Amino acid sequence: MKYHRLTHEQFEELHHEFAVFLASQGLDHAKWKEIKKNDSERVVSLLDLFSDVVWDKIVSECSYLEFSTPDQLFMIDTSKQKALAIVIRVIDKQIDLTTEEGFQWILNHIDSDKVNLFKGSNSYQPSKNEFVYAYLKKGAIRTDGKRFKALQTYFSNSAK
Repeated sequence: MKYHRLTHEQFEELHHEFAVFLASQGLDHAKWKEIKKNDSERVVSLLDLFSDVVWDKIVSECSYLEFSTPDQLFMIDTSKQKALAIVIRVIDKQIDLTTEEGFQWILNHIDSDKVNLFKGSNSYQPSKNEFVYAYLKKGAIRTDGKRFKALQTYFSNSAK
């Protein structure tokens, strides 16, 4: 297994997709019920295979990730040959970067000494999908990249 097995709740949410997957494996509802009753190893194998298919789709379609703590915000563009990252750190403990208000504060005070901005890149080791999956497991979320792009514009127009 490349990733981890989906939870019971995730399988329930994806029940239609799982039925299509089973059909692609040549299994209709009756055959699936029989396998569940008589072949637990095959059930595990099919659940794991479907989970990998789902995770592969999620990570391969991911273009932007964000991970935040109250005083740090990591924004990552994963759409290129290597990951591009923008990291923001705030010194003011009253600012919470896990909130939209905290990010807005950053935009309004970006040139302040209370804001540290870092930009960098990282090669995918061993692959983009594994890189994205590792960050998702750490708690990163997929985003539309709007905030990354806003700060990318700042970097291209600033000397900070």
